[in-house]
Amino acid sequence: MSCYIKFNGWAGEDVRGATARFAKIFRMGSGTANRAMRRIIRDGDWQFQWPISDAQAKLARSYCRWLGFDLKLIPTKHSLQPNIKINAAFIPPTISPTKFAPEVLNQLVELTGNVSDAFTIALYKINLSGKTLGLRHHISLSDDFNSELKFSFGKGPIGMVAENKLLFIEENYENNPTTIDFYKEKKKLKSYFIAPVIHKNLEGVLFIDSKKNHSFPVKQQKILSGLANQMAWHLNQERISPLM
Repeated sequence: MSCYIKFNGWAGEDVRGATARFAKIFRMGSGTANRAMRRIIRDGDWQFQWPISDAQAKLARSYCRWLGFDLKLIPTKHSLQPNIKINAAFIPPTISPTKFAPEVLNQLVELTGNVSDAFTIALYKINLSGKTLGLRHHISLSDDFNSELKFSFGKGPIGMVAENKLLFIEENYENNPTTIDFYKEKKKLKSYFIAPVIHKNLEGVLFIDSKKNHSFPVKQQKILSGLANQMAWHLNQERISPLM
């Protein structure tokens, strides 16, 4: 199944912030996003032109509602042209999701980084030994992010999250003696979010850091946890079907 996303209005408080995030979700320039936003607020009538997969539409709906949008999903049987580029994790519904799961997972990580204003977002997956975590995909604003790091269960913040399967959020990163040596130089980071990525069993760990104080309020945590659940499904599919 696929569907269109139709916006019927907006009742948020930060129109500039909502417009910027709206633009990231739908890969729009600022001018296009501003025009769409004006139409949503003034007329209560704007629809994203391309249908997207049902699962990703539900994630987008949850996030957009958090931003203050009133919207609905409209089921459709129409398919996308294969050369159309839409946002992160949005794939043509006529293509088997398992066939392109590795690329979809990369896009899902990138989408999550966009909506969380991440400095770096990194998804780690359990290695074949089941005792360490290695990098699956990342996006970083730093040129010196260490992509070779591996983490043992129970060691450091990422290893502890893997072992305990509990969300860990640090909003006083600068003053916390616990460090994760991702970078060669200090980056003046303020907070980070580390979540277990679970599909029945642990599949990996998601790490997000930010240069903003208090970057992960409760509503944002729920959105990010939902996206982590989607990543867990894709990691599980890669593990059980390594040739896809």
